[in-house]
Amino acid sequence: MLLCLSASNALNKYLKADLPRLPHEPGKQAGVNTLNSDSDNFNWQLQIIDNSYKSREKTIIVCEANSRFTFFIPVSLKLSQEELTQRLQYEWQLMMAETLEVYQLIPRSDIAVLLSELSKIEFTPHWVKNTDLSISGHISDAALWVTQTLQEEGLYDLPKELAIELAIYLNTQPKRITNKATRRKEKFIPIERLLGYCQTLITSEQRGNKASTDIAGNNNIINFRDYLHR
Repeated sequence: MLLCLSASNALNKYLKADLPRLPHEPGKQAGVNTLNSDSDNFNWQLQIIDNSYKSREKTIIVCEANSRFTFFIPVSLKLSQEELTQRLQYEWQLMMAETLEVYQLIPRSDIAVLLSELSKIEFTPHWVKNTDLSISGHISDAALWVTQTLQEEGLYDLPKELAIELAIYLNTQPKRITNKATRRKEKFIPIERLLGYCQTLITSEQRGNKASTDIAGNNNIINFRDYLHR
């Protein structure tokens, strides 16, 4: 399974990378492909912002394609592409766990089980240069939260605790998007949608290992719908 990391032009420049672009259909603009997470590709859009005008301190904003689940990586020292990749591979799971614990969607013990099951899935990082314009608005909103909060607090760098607090707040608030397939408006909570997606990945992994195909029938696996509709 690919952990697809789509870097904006600004992040590509910051990393001093020469990332490939995603293939695009003839007649369509290159570098602005729509991202979608499925059973083979787990897509994240990444952008980097200055914490204030041309500041040395920066923040990398990471947003998952389907759920718009967002988290922040504060940057005060130069990060290499390899270092950023390593952080991304585990921080999305840690941030999801932090949000689930605060949101109390599932018991703490089941969060541990969820992370254990996800650890059995091999997520292979794959970088591209791309900016999904449908996600850009959500990232811009998140960027505004960062810059305004830092200004109000009189801070230059985004502390880890504040980065977590902001992410938890944003990921438990309703989001509205237009489904490009159905052209209908959708309203959802990012952490709920990300959890549902992870459940699907776990189910697929179990089927691939010839395990039970019924995720609800396994006492060790969390059934997301049981908690969502309580």
